[in-house]
Amino acid sequence: MKQLLLITFLFIFTFSFAQQNEKDINVINKNKHQPILSSVSAYPNPFNVTTKINFEASKEQIVEFSVKNLLGKTVYLQQVNTKIGYNAITFYRDDLIKGMYIYTLQAENEIISKRLVIR
Repeated sequence: MKQLLLITFLFIFTFSFAQQNEKDINVINKNKHQPILSSVSAYPNPFNVTTKINFEASKEQIVEFSVKNLLGKTVYLQQVNTKIGYNAITFYRDDLIKGMYIYTLQAENEIISKRLVIR
């Protein structure tokens, strides 16, 4: 009987704690700034010669576009003036060898990184 009472108590305590945390998360999300960059993708990916990095920006600003190898060394860096709405950056392979790379878009308070494969 004591075990059943203990399990019931733990269940109720856990459920109420989970509900409280969910409320706290909603408050934090309402106070958080809206994302500046969204819908970030590379097409085609994997690619042979060239690919386009597509994204949407919620305001005009300078965004830093970089490509790093898997060791973390920056192999490409470009500053891009974005406009509100759809934006595209054409990336050329040049002398990069086949393999996986990480591309990053960095805005004022936001960094988005994704993988890029050269075949």
